[in-house]
Amino acid sequence: MKTGLLSTMMVLLTISLSRAQTDSSFTLQQCIDYALKNNVNVRNAELDREISKAKIGEVRSAGLPQINGTAQIIDNPALRRLFLKYDPSTPGPFDSYFPPGTAPGVYGVPQLFQQRTSENASLTASQLLFSGSYLIGLKAAKVLVELSSMSTLQSKVLTTESVTKAYYLVLINRERTKLLDANISRVDSLLRQTRISNQQGFVEKIDVDRLDVTYNNLVTERQKFANIIELSMLVLKFQMGYDVNKNIELKGDISELNSIIATYTNFNSADLNYNNRPEYRLLLTQKKLEYFNLKNIRSGYTPTLSAFGTAGYYGANNKVVETIKSKAYQYTLWGVTLNVPVFDGFNKYYKAQQSKLTITKMDNSIANFEQAVTLQVKQNELSLKNNIKTSEVQKKNLDLAKEISRVTKIKYQQGIGSNIEVVVAETSYKEAQTNYYNALYDLMVSQIDYQKSLGTLYQGK
Repeated sequence: MKTGLLSTMMVLLTISLSRAQTDSSFTLQQCIDYALKNNVNVRNAELDREISKAKIGEVRSAGLPQINGTAQIIDNPALRRLFLKYDPSTPGPFDSYFPPGTAPGVYGVPQLFQQRTSENASLTASQLLFSGSYLIGLKAAKVLVELSSMSTLQSKVLTTESVTKAYYLVLINRERTKLLDANISRVDSLLRQTRISNQQGFVEKIDVDRLDVTYNNLVTERQKFANIIELSMLVLKFQMGYDVNKNIELKGDISELNSIIATYTNFNSADLNYNNRPEYRLLLTQKKLEYFNLKNIRSGYTPTLSAFGTAGYYGANNKVVETIKSKAYQYTLWGVTLNVPVFDGFNKYYKAQQSKLTITKMDNSIANFEQAVTLQVKQNELSLKNNIKTSEVQKKNLDLAKEISRVTKIKYQQGIGSNIEVVVAETSYKEAQTNYYNALYDLMVSQIDYQKSLGTLYQGK
């Protein structure tokens, strides 16, 4: 019974560990997918899109009924006096307020009509009936959402680019480390054999020293690459938005890079579609937004019509407490307001001129961007072709250098070759490795740049 329970627990633990390993293991596409959800630039771009959607609600709310309620109590310890003119020769309705013998003139008398305290509670509603600016604002707000969507797409393209380059850089550095380990193992074996031969008097001490220098250089380079791999992995996790303190494993290998050569054999610049570039669509959307700005300026010449109404209660007395207790009387009012622009000193005219010139500038920028993209695609296409050829040549050189190193080592072990030939062969082999992986990295970068220039690097939403 205990044995069965223990076996079950071990199975569950194994499954749990397996899932944990799977969760931290990523292919290139999984790295990109993770980054598109967690990269801070993409997340902020998504938030900007949500903000622009909320902006539509804000603009729309201006056309909905606006209702406000107010309540107040006012106490006037010293009321403003009422100024009356007194002239005994001209009888008036307020002559009784002046004692006999009062000289003619204007006098400030206590307030006759206003009580010391008053209360008021009201509800006011207003409704916009017509406004050209409001209607245009609704359309412009929708374009603003489109603009933020294009910005989000652009952020996703840049994130895909940075993650892909960081991912392949890790693969390349990891592969170079494997070769360095193999080189160290091979030279170490040859060094030990040469030391034995030296002790037996078959080779000179200088032969041992030459190989010792080669071995030490390889070990130093291996330590350097260990730090480079750690750094490149940190860069990848940062671009992904992954916790840099957590471990991550990559499922890919160097064959993914080699497949690029087979993929890009036929180039067709006719595949270029400017609309695939989010920057291009961003320019078009900005131009559309500026058109709405121009329409909004012109709509300033049209009248606006709105309705309003107020209902409330009003009361007054000599003291605050008495005012609160006294009866309040209802009042209502309503009306419409028509606002007709007449003359604004040519303010809107000059604003419209500025907007027209801005649209012309945008047309120039769009045309220039089309030319720039066409040039960019051509340049990246040529660069990719050259790097494909270079990588093929460097691969052949690597294979030749490997074979030369192998044959030279055998000749040296059989006593028909020199130690110098072995060192030179090892140096050439290491140099061929460096050249090959540099070419492979350049190939990877040019492939990403080519896809980006065509607008096919990321085609999601």
